[in-house]
Amino acid sequence: MSDPQPAVVLAETPRLRIREKRIEDAAAEYAWRKDPEVARFDGTPPLVLAYREFVQQFERDLRFSNPSRHAYAIETVEGRHIGALMYYNADHVSGTAEYGISIGPAESRGAGLGTEATIAFLRFAWKSLPLRRIYLHTLEWNERARRSFERAGFQQTKVVLRRNERYLYMEARREWWLLWDSEGRFAEYAGAAPREREPEATTPEG
Repeated sequence: MSDPQPAVVLAETPRLRIREKRIEDAAAEYAWRKDPEVARFDGTPPLVLAYREFVQQFERDLRFSNPSRHAYAIETVEGRHIGALMYYNADHVSGTAEYGISIGPAESRGAGLGTEATIAFLRFAWKSLPLRRIYLHTLEWNERARRSFERAGFQQTKVVLRRNERYLYMEARREWWLLWDSEGRFAEYAGAAPREREPEATTPEG
């Protein structure tokens, strides 16, 4: 198998990179989306699509851009793919979009990586995308997710019912988020400038 192709890195933190997706990410994402535990945290049923169909759909999404949505991969600085994030339902007239994030491997959860990735994405979004407000829905019972989003600068505004589940509606606004950032609220997540990732040497995993 050939080595993964280099991908454009949009944001980098001390532990993570946010980069464009590539076809090599499909296998891991398929496994995560079939995992009942990951699906429960995402508030969706586990994926039932056949792998071949999933890869075809994944490849179509990579080939054809959609101005209302875009997904990115999350990887460690060592190059380990651990999750995905995206914006969707984007309205470029009002400058709003919905945000979603998923951390796949169980061993990567609970270490603040979701918070770090979200802050990195928001820094990128405010500077590079025509967005002024980003909102999300997180399950009301998921206290860990709520705290993570609050640390990343989201504020809860209401509770909504979706698919017979109660969700917290949370939002971040560009002006006050950048003010908080300038005051050092997210200083521990300060990242490097975006750059194109160089090909990495790989070794077998033990």
